[in-house]
Amino acid sequence: MRSAQQSVATTGHRARLLVVDDDRAVREMIHDVLEGPGLEVSLAHDGKQALTFMEWDFYNVVIIDLRLPDVDGLALLRQVKARSPDTEALILSAHADLASAVEALRLGACDYLRKPLQDIGQLKKAVERALERQELLLANRYLMDELTRANRELRRQRRRELRRLEEVGLALAGALHRDDVLEVFQRAITAALPCDVLGLYLLSPEVGGPSVRVHSQWPLPDCLLEALHESAQQVCTEPEALQRAKENLEVIVVPAQPNQAPATLGTCASSRLATRGTCLGIVTVAAERDGAFAPEELQLLRILSNQAAAALDNARLFEQAQYLATRDGLTGLLNHRSFYQRLEEEMSRSRRHSIPLTLVLIDADGLKRVNDRYGHLTGDEMLRVFARLISTGVRRGDVVARYGGDEFAILLPHATPEASVSLCERLRRRIEAHEFTAGGQAVQMGASFGIAGYDPLVDAEDPAAVVKRADEALYRAKTGGRNRIEVAQPTGVSEEQ
Repeated sequence: MRSAQQSVATTGHRARLLVVDDDRAVREMIHDVLEGPGLEVSLAHDGKQALTFMEWDFYNVVIIDLRLPDVDGLALLRQVKARSPDTEALILSAHADLASAVEALRLGACDYLRKPLQDIGQLKKAVERALERQELLLANRYLMDELTRANRELRRQRRRELRRLEEVGLALAGALHRDDVLEVFQRAITAALPCDVLGLYLLSPEVGGPSVRVHSQWPLPDCLLEALHESAQQVCTEPEALQRAKENLEVIVVPAQPNQAPATLGTCASSRLATRGTCLGIVTVAAERDGAFAPEELQLLRILSNQAAAALDNARLFEQAQYLATRDGLTGLLNHRSFYQRLEEEMSRSRRHSIPLTLVLIDADGLKRVNDRYGHLTGDEMLRVFARLISTGVRRGDVVARYGGDEFAILLPHATPEASVSLCERLRRRIEAHEFTAGGQAVQMGASFGIAGYDPLVDAEDPAAVVKRADEALYRAKTGGRNRIEVAQPTGVSEEQ
């Protein structure tokens, strides 16, 4: 058993003991036995003096005689515990009985000794036990306080993580395009994990794959890139897609460190970007040091990956919905409503920058005969071919739409009606020379063109007025023999002129 001196050695100062007894001989005997380098003993002859001492000093242990001249020992014990709950108490009594012993223990005494003390060693051991009990209680309290602080910090950290997940979730939910989703995801990963390298493997063509984009603190040599690939392979279920993604690799160094890249990556971890049973990609994080990622950080990586996968899938569905809402289902060109939106945008740009704009309406000549003879399914196929011949024959910045039925529209920014005639002539010859087939037989098709220019200095800001002039020109082309090109006169110039 540890001695009293050993019991208080860890505190860095002597333990203090107070003896409260009206018998001077008993007080001095206890003082002589217990006083030493590790224990300082004070003496009080009654309860009042003992309480006065305790007002000025803290005592580790108090030895109380059950019978005192001014107060009952149990009453004094009650006051001692009320003033200093951490002080341990021993009871001495020459008139011991079971009831008083039980009451003393109930009030907080740690031992009950009988007078006269026949065995001094018993007193020493009782004081040692009291000091050990106090040290143990204080240590337990310290550990409980530390545990409380740790739990409080853990709760704060957990709240921070939940707030981060909420913020990332809201940001991902608001990102309707793939590139926005990937940017939010990259920022969230680098903020949540102490990673030096982040690799985003996109495996599905619908989300921009197969490709790999690596964000690194250093220019990465092939050996470190291979370490990233090996980590991704451990969670990848589509090795062929992963291999194709590696062939389309981009490394972004942000920011570059002054030192060279390490010889090896100490820690690599990967998580799948999967939703509804489909693996859209893989995210791989790496750090120079070993054991860089705690288990809760890897769990956070998986949660963020699941959020990003769902957001990527939503972005894909949004893009599909946008495409379907703006495109003609048969030809894949812009539909009538989207065409008018683009016409308004281009007219606004023309007015703002004083640049020319030309509208062309095209009618597929001979399509009605095909529908009547071979049916509408064959006619639909003719329209798809017709649309492809037009859309592949214009400039990159030109806008092609299915205006309705067998009519198509082309918006030509930066082009005057006069300059547009040569383009329309190339398209007319291209359509005329193409070998259309219907029912296994060759069918010759033609196209009529109506051209109208928009002059922001003269024309009204009404898209319908431009369309009307192009439609009138198209009507003249059809009534004039079809497979022809007609140009509308500028605003204010009569057609007879």
